[in-house]
Amino acid sequence: MTPPSSQISASDLSFPLLGLDVSASKIGLAFAESATAMPQSFYTYDRITRARDIAQCVEWVERYKVQGVVIGLPLNMDGTAGPRAQWMQRFRREVQARISVPVLLQDERLSTIEADEILLAQGLGWEERAARVDAVAAALILERFLREQR
Repeated sequence: MTPPSSQISASDLSFPLLGLDVSASKIGLAFAESATAMPQSFYTYDRITRARDIAQCVEWVERYKVQGVVIGLPLNMDGTAGPRAQWMQRFRREVQARISVPVLLQDERLSTIEADEILLAQGLGWEERAARVDAVAAALILERFLREQR
């Protein structure tokens, strides 16, 4: 089992890292090329089925030669793990079982709201924001992870 992010130090990290924001209908992707570079939002994938989504995550790891995956963990506002966080922990374990690089969880509280505010400030309309918000949230999740490792 991969240790939680709090047990990983910045010197243990290899790059690039893939950040994922998994929502009910989409998966946002972001990449971090180094510990000091700002993570970049990349793509939003429309989820199909759990099995297909996990296979797609494995494909991204192989295609982009990532050295670690950071998945947003949707904790409740009080920090407890509700049903959605438990679902995400199972999702992480299923991805981890199929790849050899670490798959870590990162608290993602309010990342989607923050991502939407960033896109709104850029003047994007509702449809454009909806299409990009998960990828921007993935970049924010990856940024938080890297910041906590420093």
